[in-house]
Amino acid sequence: MASESTAADGSNTAAINRPKNVPNFSHVPWPVRPRDGINYDFVATLYLIGSALALSFYLLETKILAPLLVENDVDATTTTGESDSTTGTEENGEEGSNAWKEFASGMQGMYFIFAPFVPCLLWSFVVRYFWLKETKKISLDKKDN
Repeated sequence: MASESTAADGSNTAAINRPKNVPNFSHVPWPVRPRDGINYDFVATLYLIGSALALSFYLLETKILAPLLVENDVDATTTTGESDSTTGTEENGEEGSNAWKEFASGMQGMYFIFAPFVPCLLWSFVVRYFWLKETKKISLDKKDN
């Protein structure tokens, strides 16, 4: 391994030099191996916030803004509803509906920005499990001594 060094006689010096109160994650597979000095509770919390934003933007688009997006598509295909492009008001008196339609079209696909947080959240839960398991073992060893 790159993080472990060997002495001139071929013995592993990482096991000799590592203090008892420092977690040893050498048995954990490398993709989910925790690193010393990182609080994985904090990492998982931030990934949870990002995932919640992704879910919020998805629900906003599909449940709340969907009628505006459908109306926007219908207005684009029909030629009966003419609008005044300089003032943003329609002839039938619906002031501000163009602004909401513009907002809805601008929010379309916004959840894709935060979508990578979801698999990262799952990854952080696995890493956090190994981190908590090793730190608990060390704290129990400290209590025994």
